[in-house]
Amino acid sequence: MIYRIPRAARELSQLELDFSGSGTRFLLYPQPPILPGFEEPETVWVSTPPREIQPGPEDARMYVADAVAKTPYEFPDMPPYRGAMNAPATPGADGHFDHLRPGTHQFEAAHMFGTVHWVMDIWEAYFGAPIEWHFSEDLPRMELVPWLDWDNAHSGYGFIEAGYRLDDSGRKFPMNLNFDVLAHEFGHSMLYAKIGLPPPGKATTSFFAFHESASDLVGIIALLHFDSIVDLLLERTSGDLYPRNVLNRVGEVSPTKQIRMASNDLTMSDVADLSTPPDQLSHRERHDVSLPLTGAVFDLLVEIFQQNLVDRRLIDPALDDMSRRGVKDAAQLEAVDRRFDAAFARAPVGFKHALVDARDTLGLYLADVWSRLTWDVHFGDILGLLLEADRARTGGWYRVEIENVFARHGIYLDMN
Repeated sequence: MIYRIPRAARELSQLELDFSGSGTRFLLYPQPPILPGFEEPETVWVSTPPREIQPGPEDARMYVADAVAKTPYEFPDMPPYRGAMNAPATPGADGHFDHLRPGTHQFEAAHMFGTVHWVMDIWEAYFGAPIEWHFSEDLPRMELVPWLDWDNAHSGYGFIEAGYRLDDSGRKFPMNLNFDVLAHEFGHSMLYAKIGLPPPGKATTSFFAFHESASDLVGIIALLHFDSIVDLLLERTSGDLYPRNVLNRVGEVSPTKQIRMASNDLTMSDVADLSTPPDQLSHRERHDVSLPLTGAVFDLLVEIFQQNLVDRRLIDPALDDMSRRGVKDAAQLEAVDRRFDAAFARAPVGFKHALVDARDTLGLYLADVWSRLTWDVHFGDILGLLLEADRARTGGWYRVEIENVFARHGIYLDMN
């Protein structure tokens, strides 16, 4: 590895998502409050101005239906829900929703609305255009149902519904307070809008696996827009992001449980073949097929971040080489930890800027790729479109990193 001097032509401007002068305040948990360190929610501003979000909450794009004793939607059922509902969450006199206190139906309704809205704001910034709902011909707005007595969460034609997961004590923890899960479910709806729906009976295992992987990535990129998460991530790791950390535990529901690990060593040979008809795979196997793709893109985030550190002379090329995935020797791992600790202590702000820039680089690349895919998606197409996005935006600055991480997970251009 050698230093690559940054060029002005390849610099990507940092996205501005500051709506504090015009938007509406909500309190959101970056991670479930049952996890140590996340007991208190944080203030987030969504793009819609105060008083344009009505009690519910609801606005022109989405609304909460805080249903009482509802069962999950199943085809052909669809919104709007017309049954009994809890009292709506109402804004304060200033038009904001950050006065609502945890432990109430109203707070949970506002938390779900605020999360989905903010994730939508983030990804609309990457796409550079509004996301048009795939169900807009039949339903003008998305319905958000914050509570079902159901061990799951899902999105569908015009809705997102949240149930619960059991925590380590066997208690029902509501998914309406789990940012990762809500962002993931929003991701499905966003991807339907971008790549379309397969004709009846034509959905492939590649389509389902791509959807699960991309929806996880929607949540990971969005999570990195919490300043506190970026700070915590760097404080815990000193920038050595490959070990287990708060970012790669997707859908974390307790200190010891998560739905999937974004950072993984799986290759395509470790999971079911993509040519397998989806009706021959269990629900779990469909999720597992997505993991090598998720792992490749997560590794790309880390590789872009580390290359940023090298380019800015915040770490040296030797440390970059030592810390690449595949290091197993305990003594070498300990040496990597020590050197990252020292480097981060010298320039914590520089590390933060490098990670935020990596986040936005990858977010823009993914938006470019997803805008060009169709429902008949192949993993090799994703690799090819990422390389094209890199050439278009930076002249191919991260080509080597993209090719290496995908090859590491057994994904190649000719996988059709």
